[in-house]
Amino acid sequence: MTFDEAVEKLGLFGYGLRERTLKRIQDRRATAAKSQECQVIAQQEVLVQDKLEDPGSFTLPCSINNQAFGKSLCDLGASVSIMPLSVAERLGYHKFLPSMLSLVLADRTVRFPHRLLENVPMRIGKLEIPTDFIIMKMDEEPEDL
Repeated sequence: MTFDEAVEKLGLFGYGLRERTLKRIQDRRATAAKSQECQVIAQQEVLVQDKLEDPGSFTLPCSINNQAFGKSLCDLGASVSIMPLSVAERLGYHKFLPSMLSLVLADRTVRFPHRLLENVPMRIGKLEIPTDFIIMKMDEEPEDL
C-alpha cells in the first residue's frame, strides 16, 4: 500500500496529512541545511584572542573650573560622584547644600557626607557635563592635585 492509498483510507482523519507531512520533511531539510552552514562557518572562523596585559584601573582625565584632574573619574557603577572638601574649597566652592545622606562604603563602613554640590560643570574632553557631587571630609589629601 502506498502512502497516498493509506491517506485515502483514513478519510476525514487523513485530510491534509500528506501536505503536513511534506511540510515537516521540508522544514527538517531546511533546518539540517542551516545547521550544516553554521558548522562550516564556525569551523572556518575560529578566532582565539591573545591574552592582553592588565590595563590597570579605568580612569578618565577631567577638569573642573580649568583645574585638570588626571586620574580622578572612574565608573564603578555606584551612581554617586564624591569630591573631597579640600578640593571643593580649592576650586572656589564655599556654598554647599545640606545633606541628609549616609553612604555605605565598600568596606561596609558608614560615612556621612559634609554637604552637596549641584550642577558643577565638569569637562571630559570636549564635553561639559553638569554633575552633582557629594562633598566628604577626607583624612588624606588626594594625590593628583
